[in-house]
Amino acid sequence: MKLKLIIFSGLCVVLGISCGGKKTGYQEIIRPVRVIKVQALGAMQKMYTGIVEAEEYSKLAFKVAGPLIEMNVDAGQKVKKGEVVAVVDPLDYNLQYEANKAAYITSKSQMERNKKLLAMQAISKQDYEIAEANYVKAKSAYETSQNTLTDTKLKAPFEGFVEEKYVENYQKVQPGEPIIKLVNPDKLEVSFILPETNVRLTREKMQVAVEFDTYKGKWFHAQVKEFVDASPDGSGIPVRLAITDSAFNREKYQVYPGFSCKVMLSIANLSGEGYSVPLSAVFEDLKTGETSVWLYNGTENTVRRQKVVTEQLFGTDRVQIHTGLSADDVIVVAGVNYITEGQKVSVVKN
Repeated sequence: MKLKLIIFSGLCVVLGISCGGKKTGYQEIIRPVRVIKVQALGAMQKMYTGIVEAEEYSKLAFKVAGPLIEMNVDAGQKVKKGEVVAVVDPLDYNLQYEANKAAYITSKSQMERNKKLLAMQAISKQDYEIAEANYVKAKSAYETSQNTLTDTKLKAPFEGFVEEKYVENYQKVQPGEPIIKLVNPDKLEVSFILPETNVRLTREKMQVAVEFDTYKGKWFHAQVKEFVDASPDGSGIPVRLAITDSAFNREKYQVYPGFSCKVMLSIANLSGEGYSVPLSAVFEDLKTGETSVWLYNGTENTVRRQKVVTEQLFGTDRVQIHTGLSADDVIVVAGVNYITEGQKVSVVKN
C-alpha cells in the first residue's frame, strides 16, 4: 500500500496536478522563430551565381588535315597576335606546291610565247586561247596550293591567352577540329543561369549588379546583353551580361575569365498583385488542407494561422501570395512546423 502511494505521488508530479486533483503551475514552452515583414510584389531582389567569361574568344582549328609536328603553347599561356601556335606536317603540301608552281611557270611561259606567235600570225587564235586557259588553270592551282601550305601553320588571330588545349603533339588532326581555345582577357562578360521558374523576370525592367568574389562588397552596374528564351539542357535559361559601370577599371580590378561572381537582379515594379514571401513560411494545415502562414503578433509575442492563396514560384525559395496578407504583416519564416495556434514565441535575430 505504501509503494502504491509513492507511485501515485510521482505521477501527480509528472502530470503537473496536485494529489488533491488541482492543477499546479507549469512553464509554457516558448518556441524560437525567425520572422520577416512581408515584401510587396512590386519590389524584389534575386541573387544568382555567375561566372566571368571572355567576350572575344575563338576555338582555333586547321583548314588542312595531317599529323601535328609542333604544339607551341600550353593552357594558360599568353600569345601575341600572329604568333604560330601549332604546325601540321607540311611535307605533302609542299610537294604539291612545288609541282603546281612548276606547272604555273611553264604555262605562263607558254602563254606569253603563244601571244607573240599570235601577233606574228604564226599560230591560230584557238591555239592561243588553249594556252591561255592552261595558264589560268595552272595559276589557280598554284595559288590554292600556296594558301594550303600557309594553312599548315596555325596563327593567333588576336592577342590573348590559351584557356584550353584540345590536342597533343604528333596527333593527327582533321580540318575544323579544335586545337586550342584562345580568349581575349581584356573583353569580359558575365554569364549565369536563370531558373525556369523565374522566366517572367526577363520581361521586367530591372537593375543588374555584379560582385566579383575577389572584390567582396564592390558592386558594378551591368545590363542584360542577351538571353536564350529556352532551357537548352533543362538547367535553366542562359543569360549574358555586359559590365557597363565606368568604375570597372581593368587595371585596378584584376578579373579574368573563369572567376566566380554574384549577380543581383533588382526589380522595382514587378507586375502583378500580392506579396513575395520565402517558401519556408508556407505550410499546409493538416486538418483543413488549407495553405497557410503564421502571423506574428509583436505586442503579445504570439502567432496565429492565416489562410493564404499562392500563385507562382520565384526561383526555388520564394512564392507569390495573391490573397491573405497585408502590407504590415510579419510572418514566421523558420520554425513553422514546431508552433501551434496562439503559442508564445521568441524571435531569433538573423
